[in-house]
Amino acid sequence: MATRPLDINEYKKIIGLMTNGFINMDGRVFRKNSQVALALQLQASLGLRIGDVLRLQMNNFQNGRLETKETKTDKLQYREINRDVFDRIKDYAIENKLSQTSKLFDIDVRAVQKQLKLVTVFLGLNNISTHSFRKLFATTAYEQNQSNIELVKELLNHSSIATTQRYIKVSQQAIDRASANMNFMI
Repeated sequence: MATRPLDINEYKKIIGLMTNGFINMDGRVFRKNSQVALALQLQASLGLRIGDVLRLQMNNFQNGRLETKETKTDKLQYREINRDVFDRIKDYAIENKLSQTSKLFDIDVRAVQKQLKLVTVFLGLNNISTHSFRKLFATTAYEQNQSNIELVKELLNHSSIATTQRYIKVSQQAIDRASANMNFMI
């Protein structure tokens, strides 16, 4: 089964549990993991693959812009980012005493996947992976930019619109709004 995009409520639940921790049904304690939570938040906020997020350093963020070369495509990502995202990265770097050339995260992709799996099983969510956060970025960018698929294609550095179309899913909220607004009663 293919990985699906998260909806915003699922995203908030996952990040909340990662940030605060929880006790599962059999009484086992899942400790908070702010490092994994931030990595997933950056993935959703920047639209990068998880491996590229985990390679980020402070020097990839200059003057409110992201500049990094993607591992898979070897393409450059150079764009402005949200000020709140930049401030959170900066605060995190200060809290953790990171230099400009230190990696933001001292974890690997497998560790993130493992933590995410524990949370999604607890929440009863299926077909969710780290890539679901990149797909959330794609779907949200599409909805917030007048369905401009070409823009989303460029944000994701995809080579074709067909690839981008596989990422985008209409949110349940958009479906509900559209349906609720339909009224041809005379």
